[in-house]
Amino acid sequence: MIPATLLFAVGFCYGSFVEFFIHKKFFHDFGKKKDSLFAFHLREHHLISRRNNFYDLRFSWREALGMPLVLALHLPVLAISTPLYIGMATYGVLFLIIHSTLHRYPSFAKRFFWWHWNHHMKNQNKSYNVVLPIADMVLGTLERHRP
Repeated sequence: MIPATLLFAVGFCYGSFVEFFIHKKFFHDFGKKKDSLFAFHLREHHLISRRNNFYDLRFSWREALGMPLVLALHLPVLAISTPLYIGMATYGVLFLIIHSTLHRYPSFAKRFFWWHWNHHMKNQNKSYNVVLPIADMVLGTLERHRP
């Protein structure tokens, strides 16, 4: 039997890959198209952040509504393992809290979540993770840290 803490950790790491995939594929790849449902990400969030030295004080309803949808799509994971699902769900909730907070406190973001600060301020084609850059490290898209 696999320990619950290990299953939670695997679910948490999986959350990093889900975040990476959604951010890169939907918000950046599909978001480049003007008529895309996801165009707001590059045309609003990225532009506002870049123009305001990383600040973006707006609440994102799309993220807030999208997270329960992503978690609902993963409900079958509960049939496999509750700790696995809870690990993934925890990552999702942390994303909502951390992402909003970082754009209110840019100096904190630059120091402790430098990968996300770099994503907005240096290279938007790298460092797609917010919470932890696990998927970015594994997939080779983590922009190196340059203080």
